[in-house]
Amino acid sequence: MVYGEIFENKELRKKALREEIGIEEEEEVPERIVVTPLPLITLFPKDFEENLKKLGISIRKLEPKDMLLKPFGGNLLLEKGKNKGLIAFIGRGLIEFTDRLRLLISLENIKDLLFTGLAGSLSEEIITGDINIPKYLIPFENVSSFYANPSVATPKADEDIWKEVYDYATKTKVKVHSGLHATVMFFYSETIEFLNYLKNVGVSTIDMELSAFYTISNLYNKRAVGVLRITDMPLIEHYFSEKFAELAKKKREDSVASIFEIVLKFFKMI
Repeated sequence: MVYGEIFENKELRKKALREEIGIEEEEEVPERIVVTPLPLITLFPKDFEENLKKLGISIRKLEPKDMLLKPFGGNLLLEKGKNKGLIAFIGRGLIEFTDRLRLLISLENIKDLLFTGLAGSLSEEIITGDINIPKYLIPFENVSSFYANPSVATPKADEDIWKEVYDYATKTKVKVHSGLHATVMFFYSETIEFLNYLKNVGVSTIDMELSAFYTISNLYNKRAVGVLRITDMPLIEHYFSEKFAELAKKKREDSVASIFEIVLKFFKMI
């Protein structure tokens, strides 16, 4: 099988969607989807499925056939009234994430995408438990540029969908920012020297996937925005006290609940 042919061959694409996402038919994919590099059990509160049921939201579990993805618990197709949404864990790490993103995003049904993942903060103003929703970012990766010429598909959020999601976020319990962001390829490329360089050029937060998400979304003319939950402060946090650590734990819990709320508002289900 020549894997790249899935974008031209409908039968191959159908097989790939079943294997990688758990989708049986393209037509069942809704207009709005959420993609994440996090297994859903770590993305949302522990009791999130019970909360969905209490809100009158029906849940259909999608189970990928891929043996590497099976242990992560699968994906969710949600429905409430006329509104539908897909939440998909599409891989850990930039390369795996980008490949599955391109598979999904090539579907015509999909119009709007929300990315949610984790980020580290380089700014004293953006602390653990906060949320960053960047409009713009600097890509320190060359994976997305393999598929898209940066002059054609720039890594930035769609203005309208950014405004919508930013408004949702400001109504949650956590502090929300829109600082300049950078995506790096590897964990161990994050040296103190490199992170200080990023901080000095104005970067507030870093992750390992968002630039590919923005670039590939723009390549396929989809509206996209990323919501990042701050989980650490690599240049700063180790100086703080145990009291701060307790505060950070509570803020993390609030930010997880806030991401859950943002996702459901994005799907128009609350």
